[in-house]
Amino acid sequence: MLGAIIGDMVGSVYEARNIKTKDFDLFNIHIRMTDDSLLTIALAKTLINHFPLHYEEKELKTIQGELIVSFSQTCQDNIHAGWGKSFFEWSHKPLLLRKPYNSFGNGAAMRISPVGWIAKSESEVKLLSQAVTEITHNHQEGLKGAEAIAMCVFLAKTGKTKKEIEEYVAKHYYPNIRSLDYEVLVRTYRFDVTCQGSVPHAIYCFLISTDFEDAIRTAVSIGGDCDTITSMTAAIAEAFYQKSSLSSLEDQFLYLFVDPELEQTIIRFYSLFHSQKFALQNRKYS
Repeated sequence: MLGAIIGDMVGSVYEARNIKTKDFDLFNIHIRMTDDSLLTIALAKTLINHFPLHYEEKELKTIQGELIVSFSQTCQDNIHAGWGKSFFEWSHKPLLLRKPYNSFGNGAAMRISPVGWIAKSESEVKLLSQAVTEITHNHQEGLKGAEAIAMCVFLAKTGKTKKEIEEYVAKHYYPNIRSLDYEVLVRTYRFDVTCQGSVPHAIYCFLISTDFEDAIRTAVSIGGDCDTITSMTAAIAEAFYQKSSLSSLEDQFLYLFVDPELEQTIIRFYSLFHSQKFALQNRKYS
């Protein structure tokens, strides 16, 4: 989850002006949390309130109802965070009129990473991903995009290799991921907010990365919808490279850009499944 937030913040600077290079300042003074981070945090808070989950229909329906309220309120409280037009309109409707709007936008996948951390099996990933996604993005491509990112986070945190993750994605979600090429993407990739036009590209950036920071730089360098692509890439990269420890890069972002109250929420989220990621920070705050 923290990876998604950091990826979003780094990418936020370059969404409107793609730079097509890995050579840039990660700590740009203009970085900010966009809708990607805000909805990721809202989802994490809701899952915290229901942990441990039992995945029964009644519980999932309750989670959906709470998310409809939480997502809407998050948008209303942060109107300049870069919301998509359809989501913004959905969030400002009366509660009874907030129905899913058949979207296949990558907003479904940008907020999903907490599911990959919470779930304990592939079946739980699928159940929870659908439940938290279909309240807005009920198009098949939207559901697929969200599940693909959540599943990649899950597979990464459970120790699967990059080859195994790539094969899973190619078999179940995006066969075209095998044909993607970094140099071609740098030259030709353009802004695309659909799941099918950005999710496989984000996963690919993780697959060719060498570490957490390189994953972020790689995602930014291909351009396009930079905050969301980098958020998705970094979400998977964190689970793969930093699932049990806090990198110096993550620690610096927490110190420089994250409110202490939110930092405590993040630490609490990881403590639910006994992660050692914040072991030193937990001692610091005890």
